[in-house]
Amino acid sequence: MGTDRVGCGSPARLLIYAFVGFGTLCCAIALWPLSAVAQTVLPAAVYPVGMTQVEFIDPADGGRPLDYLLVYPAAPDSAATPYKVPLATNLHLYLDAPIVADGLKRPLVMFSHGAGGNASGYVWFGEFMASHGYLVAMVYHYRANTYDTSALYLRSRLWQRPRDISLDLSQLLQDKNWGPHIDPNQIGVAGHSQGGFTSLWLGGAAVNPDLFLAFQRGWKNNKMVPTYLRDQMLPDAEPARDLRDERVNAAFAMAPGDLPGFGMDEAGLRQMKIPTYLIVGASDTTTPPEDNAAFAAKFIPRAQLDILPGPVDHEIFGNECDQLGRDNFPAACIDAPGVDRTRLHEYIGKKALEFFDSNLGVHRQSSN
Repeated sequence: MGTDRVGCGSPARLLIYAFVGFGTLCCAIALWPLSAVAQTVLPAAVYPVGMTQVEFIDPADGGRPLDYLLVYPAAPDSAATPYKVPLATNLHLYLDAPIVADGLKRPLVMFSHGAGGNASGYVWFGEFMASHGYLVAMVYHYRANTYDTSALYLRSRLWQRPRDISLDLSQLLQDKNWGPHIDPNQIGVAGHSQGGFTSLWLGGAAVNPDLFLAFQRGWKNNKMVPTYLRDQMLPDAEPARDLRDERVNAAFAMAPGDLPGFGMDEAGLRQMKIPTYLIVGASDTTTPPEDNAAFAAKFIPRAQLDILPGPVDHEIFGNECDQLGRDNFPAACIDAPGVDRTRLHEYIGKKALEFFDSNLGVHRQSSN
């Protein structure tokens, strides 16, 4: 079941995953054929953007909450003011504003945050896509987000991430308020870091069961993990199989990783079923390009690889930070000298929009 909840929750620590630096070295291979035919034509003009929290309880697994932050084209009241997202700046989002009433069916992107992060830490991406007519469902991965984190889910039960995105997608499509606004033939997935890995998993790439078991056993045998958690870690590769969601037609993976650690090898990457765009910083030390994004692009059929050169590490994909964020989380918020996060977000957003428009069959009115 799903219900809307007013408000965005209390301010919390922002764990951001992204890149630093500007410019691109783009190894672009021909795009896949369009996966769907658009039912509507979206306007060229940008929309105001709303956001709301949606609560979904999974009745099949002990009543786990699978919440997500829904970002959408909105029609805010003329007196409305943008909501202040904690620790972030340069955002223009209207909390619980009504969705624009133009009768259009819209494309949808499901978004997966990085390990220990949360949906609101990437809401700039949702705003960019929603301002161009998309709905973006930014999940809070159960027991693996800023507000509620456990090594049991963050590591051992990693397969729960793509499964929960599929459950959220089903709930959203069936929701009486939001479902009618979505074109079920125009669905994509995006994510960053562990979320980027999740987007590949959801798109059909597979993990090697033996390697995944080795990954799980490594955590179960890690004496630094409290005993009560290790007792709950039951190595099992079966739930990690067959996680492809056939409703998802394109994947935009930002600094995906840890591919070798999680066991996604050459054979598994070759099973990727949908158009894929991989974007990463050249100097990313958290998910090094050669072992992750570039490795994936080498074996995923017709993948596109976009490398941002320069002193590019792992943090540029998060929101721009306000002064409180910069003071408290400098590693996540302060970029290398000369790096313009605003400019990079504009570039990344445009690439994502072009990629999804092309591969989801989204048509737009002429701007002339």
